[in-house]
Amino acid sequence: MSITDSVTTLGDFVTGAKYDHSGLVSAIHEYLDRVRRESGLNGFAERAAAAGYGDIVARWKADDKAAPMTEDMVRGLIAKPDLDWFAEQTGLSGPAVVQILARQLPIIVYRRAHATTPH
Repeated sequence: MSITDSVTTLGDFVTGAKYDHSGLVSAIHEYLDRVRRESGLNGFAERAAAAGYGDIVARWKADDKAAPMTEDMVRGLIAKPDLDWFAEQTGLSGPAVVQILARQLPIIVYRRAHATTPH
């Protein structure tokens, strides 16, 4: 682990960044709305299928108890520029963004799939 990685990890621990979902949840909704505008109603599901995660995202839509993503899945499903955008929008470090996305994205996908008002 490099000094930069060590400092980032320490900073995330001290600030509690891994547990700060406030801004990131809003950013996830904004991201999913942007994907829908750019790629159509099923744009995120289509991106997931192209990355080999179509079945997993389909399970998230159907089951609110679906397992979270791995960090590797996050990096495979969401492009690096988008991950950087999440970090920029929230002030979180890249590693914290990936860890929180791994836990929160399945929950948000489920909630959006079952929302009574459209996002």
